[in-house]
Amino acid sequence: MRNSNKATAAAATSSIYDTLEIDASARARLESMASFIADLGRRSTEQTFELGDHLHSASEMLAEGAFDTWVKKRCGLNARSARNYRAVFRNLSDYRDTLVDLSIGTTVLFHLSSAKPEQIEEAIAFAQEQGRLQVADVKAILSDEADVGSRPEADPYAVGGIDGLKALIAVKGRDGVKSYTAHVDAIRQAIEASLAGKRVIKETLAREIQDLARVTLQELYSLALFVEPKIEMGYNPRATTFAKGSYWDQVNRLLYKLGGVDYWPKSGEMRDWLANTVLPTLEWAVSKQKNPAWLVGRADTAADVVAGPDEVAATPGTAIAETSDEPADTSISAAVKRMDDELNAATGGLIRVMEEPVARMQVADVPPLDADGPAAQQRGFKRPAILDSVKARKAERDAASAPASVR
Repeated sequence: MRNSNKATAAAATSSIYDTLEIDASARARLESMASFIADLGRRSTEQTFELGDHLHSASEMLAEGAFDTWVKKRCGLNARSARNYRAVFRNLSDYRDTLVDLSIGTTVLFHLSSAKPEQIEEAIAFAQEQGRLQVADVKAILSDEADVGSRPEADPYAVGGIDGLKALIAVKGRDGVKSYTAHVDAIRQAIEASLAGKRVIKETLAREIQDLARVTLQELYSLALFVEPKIEMGYNPRATTFAKGSYWDQVNRLLYKLGGVDYWPKSGEMRDWLANTVLPTLEWAVSKQKNPAWLVGRADTAADVVAGPDEVAATPGTAIAETSDEPADTSISAAVKRMDDELNAATGGLIRVMEEPVARMQVADVPPLDADGPAAQQRGFKRPAILDSVKARKAERDAASAPASVR
């Protein structure tokens, strides 16, 4: 029975080629292609290109009508799907390696195959920044050229609800990543220029990158970390931290260290530190590869990229203070503690006071944020009115408890 089925299938196959008037030599090649296509199964990005390659080769051996018949009978594909695969191979082969690295889906490739080169590059850039590329994204890119000037630009800040919030998050992700990447690249360029000279002048390099590193670190926190309350110091929110010892934790600590020249190595060790720790770490942090290799050894990184004198130094939200050999003024700390206790008792924990180090004055120009964005709308400090009333009540209590002779 099995031999009978094989004979029937072979006869049917032969009949197809006889009908299409395909000679024996071409028939063997076409059958090899059909077998390859049938064995592919679930198709990855790479296999989509391979399938398009085989279909394109087959189409050059057959007339259009004959190709449609062959691909349906021998490959189980309709003519439209076959044309899509061929278009992917013809139009996207120049971008094949990048699209394979990004694992772009087959249906997305079908839509992208009709795009112009600049639109393909825009789609690839979008996928690299967002970590994905969907059919809707490609359609938006393809429609942009036709729709430019024909529709008003939507204001994401005017859309409410979860959809509006998601729109703002999308803007933050897109523009925030661009800003963070540009700042890291600026730091890298300044370091590379310094390494190109005969001597690495520590103070000169610090003026170029120190403040920019602080801005970049805050951008990284804003893009990648969540917010949690700091219970031990009252209910004060702060950013969470990266997993200790992770690669992103090393990037965090390095940017912190770059933001404080006092934490940098001695002048004689600067060149080796910049070339073998700083640049590889920054390159990893902005790489557009799908899974870039970490080029700094863990042991070296732990020793070289530590942010400050202790583990608390690289905690998000902690200011970088100038180091000093003078002992802390304990009388000021005690006064702050007393005021915190009094305000905590008087306001039920609504207002707390804590002592924090004051950051060094900015000495270098930092690329400005968008002047129209919400982050640019700075507000001046306004002393809460309740502090005056608390201070007045304290004075009354002190006067009432003072000895009569003192009064």
